[in-house]
Formats: sequence, structure tokens, C-alpha cells
Amino acid sequence: MGFSDRLKELGDRAKNAAADNKDRISSAVESAGAIADQRTGGKYSDKIAKATEKTGAIVDRLAPSQDTEAGAPGQPDGSGATQA
Repeated sequence: MGFSDRLKELGDRAKNAAADNKDRISSAVESAGAIADQRTGGKYSDKIAKATEKTGAIVDRLAPSQDTEAGAPGQPDGSGATQA
């Protein structure tokens, strides 16, 4: 098994873990953002909110929702084709 094969395998495992734990990850990110906002006295609320949004987008990209159509943009096959 070559190095690139190993990296692909690790990437696939990360995607599967993100998909399996999507709700838990999102909840943890929101909790961390709320704690950070509280501890900074709201001084960095806008930056914390942006970071929370970006993190949520990354999780969504790694683990698309199961109700998303196959072949839609962002799907692993990247075809962008919709199924009828």
C-alpha cells in the first residue's frame, strides 16, 4: 500500500467518522463557541460566530446530510448530475 493510498484511506475514515457523529460534532462546536463567547465577555462574538459557521460548513462538507440527492454538488462523486 502506497503513501497516497494510505492518505486516501485515512480521509475516507475521517469522512465516515464525521458522518456518524455529525450531530455530536455540531453540538460540541456550538457549546465551545458559547463558552468562548462567555469567557471573553462577548468581546469577540462576531469572530466566534464566524468560526462556528465555518466549522459547521466543514462538517457538512465532510458529512453531507443523508437527504441530499445523490450526485448533487458536494457529493463524493462530484458529478453534479441529478437523478430523476
